[in-house]
Amino acid sequence: MGVIYKMQCDCGTSFDHQAGVGFFCMCRDCGEQQDEHSPFRCPVCNKRFDPDSDLFAESVKEVIQWD
Repeated sequence: MGVIYKMQCDCGTSFDHQAGVGFFCMCRDCGEQQDEHSPFRCPVCNKRFDPDSDLFAESVKEVIQWD
C-alpha cells in the first residue's frame, strides 16, 4: 500500500510524490526511497515538504492511496 501526493509548490510547480505506507518505496519522480512520513523536495526549486508539518496541507492538492 502507498500514497501519492499531488503537490503545488510556491514556485508554481505541480508534481506528484509517491511514498509507501508503513514501508519504504521508490518514488518514480524523485528516485528516493521513502515512507509516508519522510520529507521530500520540489524537483524544481528544492523546497522541502515535511508531511508531518501544518504547512504541508496548504501545498497538497490531492492525496491518493493505492494497494
